[in-house]
Amino acid sequence: MKYLIGNLKMNLTYFESLDYIKKLQAKISQANFKNTKIGVAFSHDSISLSNQFKNRNFLFGAQNIFYEDKGAYTGEVSIRSVSELKIDFVLIGHSERRTLFNETNATINKKIQALLKANITPILCVGENRCDVQNCCSLQTIKKQIKEALLKIDNINNLIISYEPVYCIGNGEIPTIEHIQEIVDLIHDITQKNIPILYGGSVCPESIKNLLKVKNLSGFLVGGAALDINKFFNLMIELENNN
Repeated sequence: MKYLIGNLKMNLTYFESLDYIKKLQAKISQANFKNTKIGVAFSHDSISLSNQFKNRNFLFGAQNIFYEDKGAYTGEVSIRSVSELKIDFVLIGHSERRTLFNETNATINKKIQALLKANITPILCVGENRCDVQNCCSLQTIKKQIKEALLKIDNINNLIISYEPVYCIGNGEIPTIEHIQEIVDLIHDITQKNIPILYGGSVCPESIKNLLKVKNLSGFLVGGAALDINKFFNLMIELENNN
């Protein structure tokens, strides 16, 4: 099974998200995908829409959670809320959370533990920055991120990992296929599990055909291209046809 996950980030309002879902469901219904699971991560002001689409034909995701059930954590989203809304997955450790909000591997570890306990799939995002590449320590950086994020977590069967090189997000730049392959192989080696591994970073209809050459890759995490339903649908078709 392959995955195509859209991350809408902070781009759509509640009502824009509602309209997006209606169009998305109509598109997916046309295609009758058999080998591809489609998912979309909505902003926190829109995740309650999952309650309106209980019989949806796609995976409904959130972009972040806090690891405590409740308490004096102003502005955070409770794990109880995403569980009550029957959210399918949550993005954890996205580069924007790491760089803009100073999330550490230790914090990410707590969030993953909370999600697994609630039986919600975490999509752990990992990736090196340009400085890591220049210093030839991409593999060490990603290995450290994964090891610390999964510390003391034994059961990772309900986990997905997305490799997102930070320097490639939203700018059209993509690493070589050989580099992506090396990272995918590394992640499989670290986890010792056949867990789904996604790639994210400037994925679009123009780049996906080349990216599909990476072996043992289970799909893609898409940012900007997911905002355009037609572009997103083209990616779905391309992935389904290459399963």
